[in-house]
Amino acid sequence: ERHGKQVELRDGSEWAVQAWVTNAVTWPSDEVSETYRGRAGIEPRIAELKNGWGLGKMPTNDFDANHALMLVKVLAYNLLRRFVESVAPSLSRWSTTWMRRALIVLPGRLIHHAHRWVLRISPDSALARALN
Repeated sequence: ERHGKQVELRDGSEWAVQAWVTNAVTWPSDEVSETYRGRAGIEPRIAELKNGWGLGKMPTNDFDANHALMLVKVLAYNLLRRFVESVAPSLSRWSTTWMRRALIVLPGRLIHHAHRWVLRISPDSALARALN
């Protein structure tokens, strides 16, 4: 029986198999496994940068401008991740789209009170719950 991209070897088996195709024929198998297993964690982040931050499309034909824009987007991504880790660690596994909805794009009222500006947000928002 097929489940998504994974195929069970035997019914009820708890064993899993991973395979890597590589041209590093002189490496010990443990080293190949360790090297490629570490790379797997970056793939979801690259996909999120491409989809959530528009890194897959560059607006100009100028390499330097595209490079600068890419660096700004990666910096923004890292800052958002740091912000979420510090104020709402429970949301750190969320995608960028959902983080924006929960923490950034939320209704509020900017008021001037006691000679300073104050942002009032709903106490039911994820950001308000995280800050309390």
